[in-house]
Amino acid sequence: MTTRKSVVQHLVMVLVMVLPYAYGQGAPIQRDSPRPQRFTTEQLRDAGTGLPTWTGSFVYQGRTYSYVMVGTDPAKGSATTKIPTAIIPLKLTFSDGTVFDASGPLYSYHNASATQAIVASPIFKATDFTAGTVDLGTTQYVDAFQRGNFWSSVSTVAPNYHVLLKPIIGPVQSFTVPASGGHTIQGPLPGTKRGILNGSYIDQNITGPLFNKFQQITPGVFTIFLTYNVFPAGAYGYHDAWGSDPATAKTYTYVSYLDPYTNPIDADISTLAHEVAEWMDDAYINNFTPCGILEVGDPVSDVIFEVKRNGITWHPQDLVFLGYFSYDPSQSVNDWFTFRNTFSQPCQ
Repeated sequence: MTTRKSVVQHLVMVLVMVLPYAYGQGAPIQRDSPRPQRFTTEQLRDAGTGLPTWTGSFVYQGRTYSYVMVGTDPAKGSATTKIPTAIIPLKLTFSDGTVFDASGPLYSYHNASATQAIVASPIFKATDFTAGTVDLGTTQYVDAFQRGNFWSSVSTVAPNYHVLLKPIIGPVQSFTVPASGGHTIQGPLPGTKRGILNGSYIDQNITGPLFNKFQQITPGVFTIFLTYNVFPAGAYGYHDAWGSDPATAKTYTYVSYLDPYTNPIDADISTLAHEVAEWMDDAYINNFTPCGILEVGDPVSDVIFEVKRNGITWHPQDLVFLGYFSYDPSQSVNDWFTFRNTFSQPCQ
């Protein structure tokens, strides 16, 4: 389904194996692998989408840039959009006998699985988020980000604006990965391992077949194919749309829960936060800006912060607002370019 550039893939493969242990050195992190544009904004507008979406635009240097995002237009008032989110745990057995099971016990928390962990995390559970002195509300992280993204509307005409994920956990799906499909590498701590899956193996053996298997996953459902400590070749994860018709395409992310870790970049929900936010703001990979695709996680992939909830510390990453790409932060909270105010300037 997907074409990848071999040179980029080889380069990023090296980054994946090195960067998890280089936190604090200022190196950029390749969180997700390049995915081709699926549809145009015009196709999505004319054909509609399986998800509830809205279309907005901005003008920069005389050119109009349109975008399609999940939810409703915050400028039109308060509305709560709830997206059914299918979590499909994967159990992967590699040719060297190593098993990575998203439904099995974690290294760090033996009484929980990766699936249970993400459902208990701020990705799904309401947590109080602030931006400086501004309280964005007690809600899911990516919803808090989106509220901050369009704060000029949320703080005036749409105080109860939300786009929320409703988790639905599916049965674990088991795969025996041949040597041609992937391999393992040394993990961040002695006695631990990480897996690498070839992109073609994921497309041909996991995502496509599982969409065919689970017909109850409709285009209105967001799907998380969840692994435990297994990267796709090329990056930490990615999001994409499965199907050739914008009205029936099924949006999803392939992502891994990461544990244990030696630095926050390589920790728990850092990549999941990245992919969920990029799905919400560019689910169909069609939003072009003056600085390329509107991928809100890429510019700050190495900026991790802590969120404490119920005695557990989670590590989501910072995210950039639309104003970073449009060169106009006036609609975002505090006129900031990112959720954590990492940048003082827009994209260059």
